[in-house]
Amino acid sequence: MFNRLALFAASLAAAGVLAAGLAFVGLAPAPVPAADSTITIQATDAPPAPITQVDTVYIAPQATPAEVVVTQVVPAEHHGDDEDEHEGGDDD
Repeated sequence: MFNRLALFAASLAAAGVLAAGLAFVGLAPAPVPAADSTITIQATDAPPAPITQVDTVYIAPQATPAEVVVTQVVPAEHHGDDEDEHEGGDDD
């Protein structure tokens, strides 16, 4: 608990030092007087028309996939679990 409190206090101290240093150097935002915030717009020629450029992109069509035909022959008779019948060699 003491370590957390010490880390929190150190982070507050570091933030305070950083804020004081920035204010001392002058990087803090300065208040803008109301008289300086007025903007004057002078009437000039109309803005130039935007330049429009059209690019043509040609894309090759996708190749048609090859047709794959799978045929499977199913045996007419199925005797169940015949795999282990002739493996042992011992005929009882």
